[in-house]
Amino acid sequence: MDTPARIPVVALVTSDQDRYVLGSVSGQDSLEVHFAESCEEAYTIANRLVAPVILLDRDLLGTDWKTAVKILADSPHGACVILISRVVDDYLRQEVISRGGYDVLPKPLRADRVIPLVKLALSYWMSAPKPAVQARR
Repeated sequence: MDTPARIPVVALVTSDQDRYVLGSVSGQDSLEVHFAESCEEAYTIANRLVAPVILLDRDLLGTDWKTAVKILADSPHGACVILISRVVDDYLRQEVISRGGYDVLPKPLRADRVIPLVKLALSYWMSAPKPAVQARR
């Protein structure tokens, strides 16, 4: 499978600073960041664009991150969900993975951390077997 010219990445973040960092990486290394305002919108955008990576802020109000990771990771094309969190440790990483997520990215976001992890997730996504997409009735 060839890498598309522009790789869509969906971001659901709360901080203006994190939005700024993600905006600055959009266009670099073929990444094209699309912002969402809710878990539902992130899911819709990710599926419409077949986005291989979804960035999810743990501090999103009104959303249980554990449920959100599971919902977003269950996308028809098997997107890699990266949780953004102030706390990053092995326990949290295992929690994310056990819910179908890919990894954890520390806050505040920095471009030199975002790009390599997104590219690693993309590499994983491209090599992983894709879930069977069932016809909608």
